[in-house]
Amino acid sequence: MIIFVDGIDGSGKTTLIRHLAAALNGSGAEAAVSSPLWRYLPTIAAPEQFASWVVSTTGMDVAEALIGAMIDRLDDLRGLSVGRDRVYLVDRGPKTVYASARAHASERHGALEPLWKRLALSVRALNDVQPCMAIELGEGKNALKVALPRLTLSQTATPGYLKYLRSFAKEMHTSLDWSGLPTQRLDVSSPIELNCAAVMAELSVGGESEPGK
Repeated sequence: MIIFVDGIDGSGKTTLIRHLAAALNGSGAEAAVSSPLWRYLPTIAAPEQFASWVVSTTGMDVAEALIGAMIDRLDDLRGLSVGRDRVYLVDRGPKTVYASARAHASERHGALEPLWKRLALSVRALNDVQPCMAIELGEGKNALKVALPRLTLSQTATPGYLKYLRSFAKEMHTSLDWSGLPTQRLDVSSPIELNCAAVMAELSVGGESEPGK
């Protein structure tokens, strides 16, 4: 099974994934965390280089690179071993990556349409071999309100980055759920333990018994 964890920067995706991995492994399942998206960007050798790459690259080029990286990532996920008790946790699903790409592309959204179609095909191909679901942390302004203090504690929030983040949050809030991916929404302001428990409960009633049970 593939579980995509969606949400804007600072929404708690990485923390939720860490807790879910521990909970799933504790339940008898075999949980693994997918490689981060930056590893599929040919110009990035370390996560610390991402911000400078974005600043030195046009918004449209960033958008196209993000979607292309996600397609390559989905292709890799399709080749992974399939097992009833095996769960792959993915930081940033197709909805998050496409919303981020649209935020970077500013008003040139129409130019992303061919890549959106390729991304949709890759998601469908993955769904053909692995059951998939998405978890979305936060909605619209609430997500941004919670995320901003977290981000400013860990990094310098430049005016350009804040503009992008607001656009990113808007794209996430106005976009529909990704076609073919059942989506569970979580309150970004809830304690991580409650959100983790909610996901585990959803897995236990989602048509199959909880992984490992």
